[in-house]
Amino acid sequence: MGDLIDDEMRDFFASLNPQVSQEVQDFYFPNQEGDNRGVPTYSGQGTNAYSNISPYRYSGLAPEDMGGDKLYADLIRAQTQDYMTRFAPVENFLASEITATGTKALQGDLTRTRQAVLGAAENVQGQQARSMGRYGMSYTPSRQVGNSTVSALVGGLNDTRLADADRRTQLLTGSLSGIGQNAAATGRSA
Repeated sequence: MGDLIDDEMRDFFASLNPQVSQEVQDFYFPNQEGDNRGVPTYSGQGTNAYSNISPYRYSGLAPEDMGGDKLYADLIRAQTQDYMTRFAPVENFLASEITATGTKALQGDLTRTRQAVLGAAENVQGQQARSMGRYGMSYTPSRQVGNSTVSALVGGLNDTRLADADRRTQLLTGSLSGIGQNAAATGRSA
């Protein structure tokens, strides 16, 4: 990872659980130390796709030699090369993530959902036990608490599966381009 991580980021990663720290680093800095499922990286920062195109390259040509058309062809070639270098590898990676029923990310998403729901339930039960302990009472979770936890877990897992199916559809149709607008609209009432 070397140059990509500054001291502040190193301190942040050190403050995390080691497993979480590694997952975050693998997600944001793929292919630095480990494969991370083949996530492509873009190393063309600071490069300009048009740097080799001179607008004056064909200025000395006669009109019948169509200098403007040649310049336009150079521009299209540069744009195509830029696309093939920067975007095509990402599109190929995303296409490789599609499975018959969803995406390859589903298992990780389900695991994180389980951990979040069960962790939240454990946290609430701990708060209740501490609250009752202050009054000298003992806390025993009721069947209703267990049923609520199971209900929340089932709902969370179903939502996760639906989100993965939606992600698959967006990958197949190429509609991920509006991801910024979708993220901004999340939580707004319709």
